[in-house]
Amino acid sequence: MKRYFRWDDNEYIGGTVYVETEDDYAKKQIALLPKNYIASNRKDAKYHYYLSDAPIIANEVIKHGAAEVSKEQFYDIWNEYSKELFNKWKLTKENFPVGSVVEGSIEIFYPQGVIFSITEDVIGLADYNKCRDSTRPDNLYPGHKVRGIVNGYDEENMWLYRPQLIS
Repeated sequence: MKRYFRWDDNEYIGGTVYVETEDDYAKKQIALLPKNYIASNRKDAKYHYYLSDAPIIANEVIKHGAAEVSKEQFYDIWNEYSKELFNKWKLTKENFPVGSVVEGSIEIFYPQGVIFSITEDVIGLADYNKCRDSTRPDNLYPGHKVRGIVNGYDEENMWLYRPQLIS
């Protein structure tokens, strides 16, 4: 079941954090800062990929000052942030249609799968188990070069969706 939380984090990030969780793990995360956003779907120069890797247990985060918010409240923030990326996302889909071959580097391992960058603005998501099955285990590390075929799009995160890795 998905749940949504919000908390002020003035010590680490300097803003308000919103997170979408499923089974106690963050799926999407965004920080609303005074002058910008930092979100889990794009690499930030300072915070890299901004997604908690620790379990988010409702009782614990609420005890420490978080509040549960509605899905609508979370997506109001997420969608406002996403407007800034829409033109780049549209261009990405034009440049990387379904069936096209992409090359990139593994960035990070998320609950959704393996995140890899194709360019600074183009991100791909691949299934971890398929990656593991198609290469030697010692090749599954950040920075490793990969090639894949675009199978679709993750519209919410603005990622090339589940590229089938070919090397």
